[in-house]
Amino acid sequence: MNRFVPLAVKAFFMVVLHTPLHPLLSRRWASLEFTGRKSGKVFHTPIGYYREGDRVWITTGSPWWKNLRGGARVRILIRLKACEGTADVVSDPVEAARRLRQILDAVPTLAYPGDVRIVDGKVSDAELDRVIAAGRKVMEIRLLPGS
Repeated sequence: MNRFVPLAVKAFFMVVLHTPLHPLLSRRWASLEFTGRKSGKVFHTPIGYYREGDRVWITTGSPWWKNLRGGARVRILIRLKACEGTADVVSDPVEAARRLRQILDAVPTLAYPGDVRIVDGKVSDAELDRVIAAGRKVMEIRLLPGS
């Protein structure tokens, strides 16, 4: 997302997601906090998400996904509630495509920054396979109990 969205828009999302104005965006957008695996620096980014119970799926085509491998600890602010969890990349391409469809159904605007082609309002299975093969990643966040 960082490559495609101007910093002003990212800053706007982050301000809204962290204030009482969050209902404007937080139904499908969250604030993700993670630590750089090499730098140790803490990063924050707005992210579209799809949630089922204690699992949250996110997607990106940017290289920051590498920080979320192997059960990396993250914090995700969903509807102004901070949740702790562990993240990992969905490695099975079939499962990644299935979860990407759910994310795009929930947050259709994510199709445009990721260069996902939509024809007649739909994303084809072949297009999902193409995008996953081209490097788009889907990550699963497992929320810790109490989150």
